[in-house]
Order: sequence, then C-alpha cells, then structure tokens
Amino acid sequence: MQLPSHCPNTNFIFFILSLLISINLCAETESTSTSCNEGYFLSKMGRNITHCKKLGTLGAEFGWNYHYNDHHLPNNRSSAVVDIFFSAPPAGATGWVAWGVNPRSRHMAGTRALIGFKHLDGSMYLKTYNITRDIKRGCKLLPSAIEVIVNEMDIEYLAESGYLTISATLTLPQEYNILKLNHVWQVGSLVTDFMPQMHGDTLENFDSAETIDLSSGKSTSVRHRLHYIRTAHGVLSIVGWGTLLPIGAITARYFREFPVKFWGWYPLHVSCQISGYLIGTTGWVIGIWLGSSSRYYNFTTHRVFGIIIFTFSTLQALATFVRPKSGDEYRRYWNIYHHLLGYTLIALITINIFKGTNILRPDKIWKWTYLGLVSALVLVAIGLEVFTWIKFVKCRRLNRRP
Repeated sequence: MQLPSHCPNTNFIFFILSLLISINLCAETESTSTSCNEGYFLSKMGRNITHCKKLGTLGAEFGWNYHYNDHHLPNNRSSAVVDIFFSAPPAGATGWVAWGVNPRSRHMAGTRALIGFKHLDGSMYLKTYNITRDIKRGCKLLPSAIEVIVNEMDIEYLAESGYLTISATLTLPQEYNILKLNHVWQVGSLVTDFMPQMHGDTLENFDSAETIDLSSGKSTSVRHRLHYIRTAHGVLSIVGWGTLLPIGAITARYFREFPVKFWGWYPLHVSCQISGYLIGTTGWVIGIWLGSSSRYYNFTTHRVFGIIIFTFSTLQALATFVRPKSGDEYRRYWNIYHHLLGYTLIALITINIFKGTNILRPDKIWKWTYLGLVSALVLVAIGLEVFTWIKFVKCRRLNRRP
C-alpha cells in the first residue's frame, strides 16, 4: 500500500483552517446584522422609536429615540431625553429581563437598571434598580431609586415570541454621553419577592454590554473585540488537538505492522503529532490568556481540562526521548503507557472541544462541522479495527492448518 511518507500538513491544515475561517466569516456576517425582527416594530407601546438593532447576545433587541432638553434640569444644564424600547426572552417562565446604563464602564456593577418580570399569575412589574458591587458579594438586589429620571415605564409580554418588552423615557444627567453611552442588558430565570436572582454564567451573559453611539447606532463591545481571538483559540484547538493528533494515532495503530504494513508510518505519525502539538499548544496559550484576562468570569472545568491536555501531550512528546530500544524488556511497559495516555488524551480533547463550543455558543454549523470531523475519524477507526480483526482471524485460521 503506497502512502506519502510525510503528513500532508500544508494542504490538509490549510483546508481545515480555510473551512473553519469561512464558517466564521459567514457567522460574523449574520451576527453584525442590526435589523430588528418584524414583530418588534409591531409593538412599540406608542413610542416614537426611530432606531433599532439586534444586540449581540441573549436574543435581545434595542430601540431608541432621543432629543436634548435644556430646561428639565436645574441651572439649565443640557440633558438628553431618551425613549428606549428593550425586548428579550427571559430565561424562564418566571424570569426577568433587564436593561440599564452605566456612566463609567461596560460592566454590570454601577449600572442603573430597569428590570421587568412576569409572575405566574400573569401580573407584570417594571422597577428601577441600582446595581452595586455589593450585589456581587451576595447582598440582596431590591428596587431602589436611581439618579436617572425615569418616566412612562411600561412592560408587555409578547406571547407569540415569548419576549418581555420594557419601555421608558429616561432623562440622562450630564455625565452621560449619548455618543458613547455604556448600556448593559441581561436576562434571568427567577424572581423572588421583587428580587431578581442570579443570571446564567454563560459567555453570552458576561458579554451583554456595549458602548453605543445613539446618533448613528454604531457600537463597540468586549465581545466584538475578543471575537477573533476566541475564534483563533477554537480553530487552532480543533485543527491541532482535535484533528491532527487523532490522525497520527490512527496511523500508528493501523499502519505500523498490522493490518497494513506501511514503511512510512513512523514519519507520518511523528509529523502529525508534532504539528498537532504545536498548533494545539498555540491555541492553548491563547485560551490561557483569555481566561487570565477575564476578571469577571472563569470557566474552570474547560480551563482544567485544557491544562491536563497540554500536560499529557507534553508528556507524550517527552516520552519519545526515553523510549527503550526494540527488544528491551521495558519496551512493553513503555508501549502500554504511551498507548493508554494517548487514547485518554484523545478522549479528553473531544470532551473539551465540545465544552468549548458550548461556552462560545457559535452558530450550530461550528458544532456540526466538528461533529462531522469526529464522526469521520471514528468511522475510519472502526472500519480499520473491523478489518484488523477480520484479517487477524483469517491469519490465525491459516496458521492452524496442517
């Protein structure tokens, strides 16, 4: 059987990277769309909404209109009056939705928020809340007055879409700049005695903030800034850990001696493993940086799995330098160690990549693409394993004949 004597690194890696990057660009094009759903325009609660956009997370949509009011505040200080209309699906039947502004940063702490919720009996409430740092320390989040003047608050539940929509007219103090307005949104699953309980801990929950220019609708966010870095982490991990390492393992398992003896199996195996290790390690370093740079959240299980994967793969690489020679009495034990650690590593990699996709929650095509890669590798391995046993049984029968 004639196979190339080296791993098809350049062409194969280029193909996988191109495929995943193309998927990412398609997903990015869709995510940057700012048009609101048609149903959004049909229910504006009588508001004069002139702008609207789909927000980047939690299925939320935001509409607004603004004008300046020079006489509302004392001493004729100029203030902005903003009509807002916010809509999002709560995380549960008795869940809540929130929208607010933060005069200093794109974080939940310091936000002056409007939080609306619907009880099981159908009654709905919309209250103002001051989100302080003490809330993160476990203090109760209760309705309170905020320095932003809020009028004409209203809340509505859209049964056909499952969305809660809140609207209000805000008079923003002078410290708020409508050309660089930090606004934050969130959803949760439970409210107890007017106290919204903790929201989910997904990346979408932590990324639900941006700085928006109300005059143009353009915005910047942490999610947008980190999007390509997170994508690079995912792509490199899938190509390095999730594709090349399993291919190298399949090569060593089925093309070394039996069922197919291929003279170039070792350089093929080694080059795939080295390429996979280098590419995967690059993705791992990016992941460690992403985890270290996030002050407000940490995905511990994914991080621990990543560290274990890097450690195991490094041990596998170092083990090649202490491999006993063929015929050495310790070679058998080295082979057992090498094989067991390798198969364990592949299992951990597969689990952790799926954990990563659950954290990022990209378009479904990402998960289906990786699932397709895994399925193809598994089917190839199963096919070769069946072929191995069939050939083994036949050879054994032939050897038993007199």
